[in-house]
Amino acid sequence: MHPWMPFLLTLAICSAMAAGGDADDLRLIPFPKEVRRMAGEYVLGRTLRLDAPAAQAEVLGRLLNEELRRAGLEAVQVRARGMPGLEFRVGVQESDGGSWGLSPGDRPESYALEVRGDEVVCAASDPAGLHYGLQTLCQLIRANRRGDALPCLAIRDWPSLRWRCFQDDMTRGPSSRLETLQFEASLGSFLKFNLMTFYMEYQYAFKKHPRIGPPDGALTPDELSALVAYAKPLQIDILGNQQSFGHFGHILKHPEYAALRETADVLTPAREETYRLLDDLYSEVCPLLPFPWFNVCCDETWGLGTGPSKALASEIGVGGVYVRHIRRVHALLKEKHGKRMMMWGDIILQHPDQLEQIPKDTLMLTWGYDARPSFEDQIVPFAKSGYEFFVCPGVNNWSRILPDFGVAITNIQHFVRDGVKHGALGMLNTDWEDDGEAINAVKWHADAWAAECAWNGSTTSIESFNRRVGAVLFGEGGDHFGRAVALLGRAHRLPAMKGMMNARFWEHDFIPKTRPAAIESNATNLLAIVRPAIECLERCRAEARCNRQVLDAFLFGARRMELIGRRMLDGLEAARLYETAYAANAGAEALAPVERLVRKNRDAHEVLGRAFASLWLAESKPYALDWTMRRYTNTVQQYDALLRALTDARAEATAGRGLPTPEKLGLVLPKPLTRRMKPGQIIETQLDPELPWADATATHRLGLVIENSMPGQHFVTFAGLIEGSPAQAMDRIESSLNLKQPVSVILHALQAR
Repeated sequence: MHPWMPFLLTLAICSAMAAGGDADDLRLIPFPKEVRRMAGEYVLGRTLRLDAPAAQAEVLGRLLNEELRRAGLEAVQVRARGMPGLEFRVGVQESDGGSWGLSPGDRPESYALEVRGDEVVCAASDPAGLHYGLQTLCQLIRANRRGDALPCLAIRDWPSLRWRCFQDDMTRGPSSRLETLQFEASLGSFLKFNLMTFYMEYQYAFKKHPRIGPPDGALTPDELSALVAYAKPLQIDILGNQQSFGHFGHILKHPEYAALRETADVLTPAREETYRLLDDLYSEVCPLLPFPWFNVCCDETWGLGTGPSKALASEIGVGGVYVRHIRRVHALLKEKHGKRMMMWGDIILQHPDQLEQIPKDTLMLTWGYDARPSFEDQIVPFAKSGYEFFVCPGVNNWSRILPDFGVAITNIQHFVRDGVKHGALGMLNTDWEDDGEAINAVKWHADAWAAECAWNGSTTSIESFNRRVGAVLFGEGGDHFGRAVALLGRAHRLPAMKGMMNARFWEHDFIPKTRPAAIESNATNLLAIVRPAIECLERCRAEARCNRQVLDAFLFGARRMELIGRRMLDGLEAARLYETAYAANAGAEALAPVERLVRKNRDAHEVLGRAFASLWLAESKPYALDWTMRRYTNTVQQYDALLRALTDARAEATAGRGLPTPEKLGLVLPKPLTRRMKPGQIIETQLDPELPWADATATHRLGLVIENSMPGQHFVTFAGLIEGSPAQAMDRIESSLNLKQPVSVILHALQAR
């Protein structure tokens, strides 16, 4: 038996009924290590009493009662019990005070839970394990209840990774409100995360350096303290973070910090004032964080050795300069602020000869975000060198309309799998809000998947997970949420959608840019994915009993995707209608359907802009909202300009002067493109024979002048002589030219070297 005496959680009732089913049908995240279904049911919906250890009774009772109330069931009475015994009882019957034969094992955070016909009992190896047993019970109530009954079952469970961390990027614009941070801690605890971190460059209210944090978008010391106090009873620790080398541009842009610039974005290690500044920053954050580790980041130090440290870099190398800074920061953090240093591992992996110079008590954070088969090349160097390390996959939400779910799923699964194989201490699942145009809640599918992988060592399938995730997060009856995510992940693979980056949404593709057939194909392929996904999300929302704001964020992203497809088709139709009206010399009345299409899309963007602002302000402080709202305003103004042009065209037609050309209006169908394989003109002289040869191996070249092209002059070089006329040579090399624009080509005579 573990030194902790088992904690026991009991709910008793008087009624039991038979129940069957497969354990694999249970909807739990993370899925338990061992599950055994038993006959019978445990009936809720009566007056129950929860007996729990005094130190945890209030929190466990609150969490359980919140879940029961969501289910429309009566709350339990909570009784705090002292050691030993830790009985749980219901109604008037006394508990017999026995141990109920449960053995949670002695692993940290392990628990055993049984749902019996007359009671629910749980034993744990430590307080965290007892908490997770309660969270599993809450998930059974939310996602596995039939009427007012739970299936009888036995669970033994423990995590594969000791530390399971998720992140809130609070320094790329969005700055989460305290209520958002507390919600994240609650949901993270529900998914059995035990560590939460925030990424910080400059959006903190430093008292010693008040210029750094924006007043309407900075985390305050009081908020950080409140988050720590809120999260600790939920078995969540808060890991501190402060960029300490690269990504320092928002601080260095202020004149008072100009002397500390190595580059515009990198803090110089060549000034002693650098370490006084870092000391000031750490001194305002570290005392608020009881957790003993602190992440100093120090990643992506592009340009190191090109500023004030250039002379030092010429002596000891850029890697030597990097390590010297790391050692200074390590000493400052450990000796003055009592923290164990964590750092991103990307730069030191570029200087493997310097790795041994990093203090051995440093916790390495090795990160990578692609969907590769193996991450061992980023893990083994740290494992072999004796460093404790975390694997750090990512949500893949950065600068995207919605996360790239397909890449995130593979990235998280493989990185965690390889980390477990090589003895990782933990996992930190990252989210990055690079372009500032981010709604935080869309990360929760990937974060829930990360919780699943970190708990189970990446041994469960995404198909099984997607069947469970909607019920666990929202209490839906079906699997609509998982189906929606599987569909939306396919949208990122559509070539014309450019990875579903936010920049793709801001393309003004209402005006047709390519062949009509291509527009129709690209738009219909997108809508065939997105519209069923929206239907699934709406069904999930209709069934959801909690966390609907998360679904609202997913729906918002899906509707942005849908609008891309709609406006492509609407713009093509508007251009066709206008061209037809112009060709027929139609009157002003022919413009009405064109105007309706333009206004429909103008209004759709305005509505999405208002929805974005509402979602943002529900999550984050006002700072940086205007960055994105300007994009919505500018887009609406583009449609307004087109509507004004149509109003002017209507006036011209009404006055009898006819409609302006599609080109003049700005709504024109692209001309059909043909491949040009024959020159428009052949000139017997060579094209500028004195120009240098671009290909040293070529023996011959043809000179071309392509009108309406930049650059205007081209050479096609090749080895060996192409016999025949220049026109025949043009036929032979048309695949190299691949001219698809309607331009005029002038071909010059063949030139030998």
